[in-house]
Amino acid sequence: MAVFGDRETRIHRLPDGRDLAYLEWGDPDGFPVFYFHGTPGSRLEGAFAGDAARAREFRLIAVDRPGFGRSTFQENRTFRDWPDDVAALADTLSLGEFGVVGHSGGGPHLFACGVLLPPDRLRFVGALGPWGPVATPEIMASLNRLDRVYARLARRVPWTMRVAFAPLGWCATHSPRLFASVMRAAVSAPDRTALSTGGLWERLERSELEAFRQGSRGGAHEALIAYRDWDVDIARVRVPTHIWLGEEDIFVSKEMGRHLQHTIPGVDFHWMANAGHFELSIWDDILAACAADL
Repeated sequence: MAVFGDRETRIHRLPDGRDLAYLEWGDPDGFPVFYFHGTPGSRLEGAFAGDAARAREFRLIAVDRPGFGRSTFQENRTFRDWPDDVAALADTLSLGEFGVVGHSGGGPHLFACGVLLPPDRLRFVGALGPWGPVATPEIMASLNRLDRVYARLARRVPWTMRVAFAPLGWCATHSPRLFASVMRAAVSAPDRTALSTGGLWERLERSELEAFRQGSRGGAHEALIAYRDWDVDIARVRVPTHIWLGEEDIFVSKEMGRHLQHTIPGVDFHWMANAGHFELSIWDDILAACAADL
């Protein structure tokens, strides 16, 4: 087992032979909640919500998605495949009920669980800055410049996504300092402030580097399906859903946020003023809202 701090990475073997890697945070005796990382990201990202999970008595189980960290890549996967993996891991851990929370690129996977997992098993969805569908021309136009490029490539020449993501994988593997510099340059001013204390930059960098342990294939495929039309309809989410989104988030635009706000049934949506994509201190508020659903 790989060790991160005083925590051990555990590996679950799925029925099809793939491995899912996960780390646990928070209260080991608390109500179970699966944490879904960003794109790119890894199970190490669970550290950001670990203290809040402990305070709110949640057992937080942070899982590497296929192709990230130590989880096996899955050919041709779609968002509809992920809830089956989560349910299989929950079965192995003898979890009858659970919640799901996550950040950024974890969004489509959260919403897929909200659509496909039965409400008598999945109790809630909680999200910080979740990526939503590029469902309208207005959302496409609102994306930052790089995301617009990726979205057009994914829709018009999808095979190029592997090429587009390859430099990120190379940089993370062979030049971590350059990778860290690129990361710092990419975020907004509120994010640089939010990440400047408590060793948060270092934790984020470790999680991102771990994301590319197997190269860029996992991130490239996940970005491909995120930018294209989804195979889940967020209007069919069936469980209580809580979302916090920064008004200065340069990755999840206001137009995308408004689409989530107006489409997910009964969503509890919170706009954060003067906040970007990494307002990680808000996890306590998110998990407090989720706890009220139990």
